[in-house]
Amino acid sequence: MPDFAGKSVKAARAALDSGTSITVDDVSGEDRFVFLESNWQVCTQTPAAGVSVSGQPVTPKAVKFGEACP
Repeated sequence: MPDFAGKSVKAARAALDSGTSITVDDVSGEDRFVFLESNWQVCTQTPAAGVSVSGQPVTPKAVKFGEACP
């Protein structure tokens, strides 16, 4: 699994296999729906960078660009 921290959610999705299940979490505390993925930056991710994905779901935790990661 690559390290997506600081990259857009759109770039993270594009880098993963098309069959990978991806669920994006808004970690701003506002519980927003991530609609336009190019406007959101990845803060952290599960599984962590360097870990083999092996068919498991991927969860980027993100905020809008310009906002601070918690």
